[in-house]
Amino acid sequence: MNRREFIVLGGAVAALTTSRVTLAADWPNKSVVVISAYPPGGTSDIIARLVADLLTAKFGQQFVIENLAGAAGALAGGKLARSAPDGYTILVSGSAPIAANKVVQTNLAYDPEADFTPITIVAESPALLTASAKAPAKTLQELIAYAKANPGKVNIGNPGAGTKGHICAALIGLQTGIELNHIPYKGSPPLLADLLGGHIDFALDAPSNYLPHIKNGKIHGVAVTSAHRIGELPDVQTVAEQGLKDYEQTLWFGAVGPKGMPADIVSAIQKTIKDWIDTPAAKEKLASLGLTAVANTPEEMRSEMAREIESIKPLVTAGLVQPS
Repeated sequence: MNRREFIVLGGAVAALTTSRVTLAADWPNKSVVVISAYPPGGTSDIIARLVADLLTAKFGQQFVIENLAGAAGALAGGKLARSAPDGYTILVSGSAPIAANKVVQTNLAYDPEADFTPITIVAESPALLTASAKAPAKTLQELIAYAKANPGKVNIGNPGAGTKGHICAALIGLQTGIELNHIPYKGSPPLLADLLGGHIDFALDAPSNYLPHIKNGKIHGVAVTSAHRIGELPDVQTVAEQGLKDYEQTLWFGAVGPKGMPADIVSAIQKTIKDWIDTPAAKEKLASLGLTAVANTPEEMRSEMAREIESIKPLVTAGLVQPS
């Protein structure tokens, strides 16, 4: 997508241009870097570009995307941690570089809880388990039965080690006792390409990139990880509906700054995102991508970061997520 398409995607972005904002510290008086931790085209990058366009419209300075993919988001997280806390560099990403990497990467060059300033969780969604046209199972119970009969032969791709797709698959393995081979990719686009090509049988990832291909029959929706089905895929059952009682996992996409980022700048960015999130157009567009609007407070985001980190520790202890 180009910048014009992302402005159209927002729907309500134009309304933000009517009120330019300049803070007491004269921020922003130059362009701001918005780090995207994954390659273009995936859900995380879509959210980053949407946020960049919202902030550009609101503040009258360019918020410029810098894609810095690699090491499951650790490259992007490391750059943010080294950046000056002046409001001219922020990171918009899925939860891996903002939380999970603290647990799943042993030599991480930063501590997300200590080195980042939470701004807001923009949106959340379930993860979606999908199967290629060639896959040996089309439902979760079929997958479990196949894995038990064929130990070590089930490969499930994810958009990167430590991403929520990786964690969700590990939890399925933990609850069912099946052996799953977790295959990390450098983002959603190459994972989807291999799934469509039949080079990998299963994938667990955010839904948005997969919805059109499920609807046209090129791949199959196997299960969603949330407590309820999603509106775009009403016929795809939840993991819990398919036998894993109380299974519920969501993935989220948030914005953070470096440690020590001024509170008034944090508040201004959070409010801009929330103002857009509260519009019907925003909710409708996010729903079409399989996403639910959030726009919580920085304090609420900090609590969610801590909860995510704690939830992954048992998987590491059990050896189902191997620290890299």
